[in-house]
Amino acid sequence: MPGEAPDSSSSSSSSSSSSSSSDTPDTPPPTSARKKLPKVKDLQTPDERVDEDLRVAKFYYNRDNFTAAYMRSKDAVKTEPDYAPTHFSLAQAAEKMKKLEEAKAEYNTYLKLSPEGDYAKAARKALAALP
Repeated sequence: MPGEAPDSSSSSSSSSSSSSSSDTPDTPPPTSARKKLPKVKDLQTPDERVDEDLRVAKFYYNRDNFTAAYMRSKDAVKTEPDYAPTHFSLAQAAEKMKKLEEAKAEYNTYLKLSPEGDYAKAARKALAALP
């Protein structure tokens, strides 16, 4: 730079680069100071997860948040595809979201899995009312 002595700029840049390169090898990697933790086991069984998904889906459904109810019901179906109440919950949410073909398919899946189940009458009534 103008006005500075030529060796002051060169010595400051060389001293800063030499100090940073000497710091790197002496610093131990951060992982060596940490303890390795044991793997986390599943916090919920699939049945517990589905029960929670259905409770939360019902909570959202009762508050007219059909998108959230739909998503939680979808999660429940993915976890336990052979559990009829998950399909009924998904059908109700899909119907409210105007996904009528999906609602019909889910009501029919519910009836296939549980023809005399707790929601069979409601599923048949909903199917009859859908266009």
